[in-house]
Order: sequence, then C-alpha cells, then structure tokens
Amino acid sequence: MTLDQIIGQAVPVSILKRALSTNSLGHAYLFSGEEGVGKETTARVVAEELAKQGGPLSSLHVLGGEGSIKIEDIRQLRQSASLASAGNTVWLILDADRLTPEAGNALLKTLEEPVPGTHFFLTTTKVQSMLPTIVSRCQHLQFRRIPEEEICQWLAKQTQQSPADERIRTISRLAQGSLGKALAYWKGSLLEERETVISKLIQVPRASYPAVLGLSQTWPEDREKIHQELQVFLEWHRDLLTVKNGIDLPLYNPGYERQLKEISALYTNDTLFVIIEKIVEMGKAIAGNGRIRFCLGYLLLMMKRGALT
Repeated sequence: MTLDQIIGQAVPVSILKRALSTNSLGHAYLFSGEEGVGKETTARVVAEELAKQGGPLSSLHVLGGEGSIKIEDIRQLRQSASLASAGNTVWLILDADRLTPEAGNALLKTLEEPVPGTHFFLTTTKVQSMLPTIVSRCQHLQFRRIPEEEICQWLAKQTQQSPADERIRTISRLAQGSLGKALAYWKGSLLEERETVISKLIQVPRASYPAVLGLSQTWPEDREKIHQELQVFLEWHRDLLTVKNGIDLPLYNPGYERQLKEISALYTNDTLFVIIEKIVEMGKAIAGNGRIRFCLGYLLLMMKRGALT
C-alpha cells in the first residue's frame, strides 16, 4: 500500500509525501482523529517507506494493546531506541492517550533527545487527554472524517458491489466518516443488531406503559453495547425531525420512511428536541456508571409520554 491509496486524508498525506520526498521527515508525529479514519494505516505506510530508504536493518516496533501505557513500557522503549542499529527505526504508539503521566514525562525526554534515524508516530482519538508537552514535541496532523461518497466508492470496491447497492449506501451513511466502522457493518452483525433496536423503537409510541417498561428489560447490561445502541436512538429521532419537517437531508434509516412518517406525526418538534437531549444525557449517565436499565426505562417512558397517543 502507498500513501496515494489512503482514502479521504489529502492534507496529512500531502504533508507526509512532501517530507519523505525531500528527506525532511520529522522525528515525531501525532496523528489525531476518530476511530477508523486511517491514522494507524498511514503510520504503517510511512514506516514501510522509511524501511525502503533505510535498508534491511530498518525496523518497526508497535506499542499497542489495552489498558494504560506505564512508565516501565516507556523505559523499555527508551532503552531499545538508544540501541537502534543502522537504518530507520520506527516506533508506533497506538492510542497514546493511554500514557500515564509518568510514562508521558519519560517519553518526553526521548522526544526531546531523538536518536538519529528513529521516528515516532503516536495515534489518538482523545488529543485533549494527552500531556500538552507531548503534543508540542510532535508534528500534529489531524485526520478528518472521510466523506460519505468516498466511503461508498471504497466499500463497493472492497466488496465487489455496486456503489448504488442499497446496503452499501446505508452502511456508508452509518459509518459516519470511518472506514473501520464501514467494514465492521459489512462483515459483522451490526446492521442486524441495529434493525433489532429500531424494531423496538417503532413499538414505543403506541405500546402500553407496562409494555414499554418490559422493553427496557430486553437490553443486556453491557455498557459498550448500550453506548453504540444509544447512537441508533439519536439517529432515529433525528430522522423523525427530518421527515416531520420535510428537510432535504439524507436519512440514517432510509429503509423506514413509511414508519418515520407515521411516527413523526405523533410528536411535536419541541418534544423531539427534548428527547434527543435526554438521549445524550442518558448516554453520559450510563458512561458514568449509571444503572443501565433504569436509564433506559426512564428514556423509553419519556418517548412514550411524548407521543400523542
């Protein structure tokens, strides 16, 4: 793969290509942006190019995994970096916001005193959580959400489908600028799980109050999964606003136009705005260890009360 094959990131790609062609690549870069927009892929492509330039003694080291990056990890990195052989050595630190303060300060010393031929690439989705001193020692390149049409063309090529295929277009819309999400929707069961959530939301306005409470008990006690499904709640109610007001915008759920039209007539605009605000609030409550089924019960009952049935 080459930098020319990176999708939707023209600015960082052009900067890196120019630096490589003029032999002026910096020793430390920070790639920030949402999940699945090409940060790690771009770093690995640059590492491959540096390996070609540096010869057979070049190497790539990846500091990934889960949990915090501790000072012991950085001490080991510093020792290895100080012993770097001839050629180009690349260190890729994934999700660098996982650095503990002690680890960050230890890494800072390495960034301030780089070994010739050693390059660092840090990636993060949470640049605001990183030590400002680390950010200031790196050349910071921001990776943007990838345009929907570019995702559509890319996914169609990857799956050997037509860009006009309804599933391709729906996934490209739902991916929200992330190639990673688009692939996850295509390969996994996310689309089917999404339809299960929507089937429950469709029931809420006309269901009895006991039935609505019963629905709230059908969700698993899984915070990560609930976080994803609350995004479906948001997109559904944004579609209701779009359809209700005849706004010329693409729908998140284009296969449900009839249901959206019927259900949007049961709500006022003000009620829909309030529900959307509450969905966001409940997402924060659940992320902060709020009781999942209590929060969902409250949310679904509010959706029921807001309907003119």
